[in-house]
Amino acid sequence: MARSSLTVDTEDLRSLFATLGEVKSAFESGRDCVDDADACGHAGLVQRVRSFSTGWDDTRRRLAEAIGDLGTSARGIADGFDDADAELAASLAGDD
Repeated sequence: MARSSLTVDTEDLRSLFATLGEVKSAFESGRDCVDDADACGHAGLVQRVRSFSTGWDDTRRRLAEAIGDLGTSARGIADGFDDADAELAASLAGDD
């Protein structure tokens, strides 16, 4: 009978969680650029910069939330595999 194995590096998943946390923080700390639009001088360009800035702020917030959710999922997967591994090891050792 063929044997199957599954290897999951939970430390890599935890590292991914930490890295995504840093990326999320970078997105959250981005500053609002609407006030800088007036420096453009030309009224049409000022309006375009304001419009882009407002849209980017909303997009940046949504991206930060999605990145945070992805990191939380990575950590949850790592925890789940570690828990399952510990339970299987205890079962094999007769510690249940």
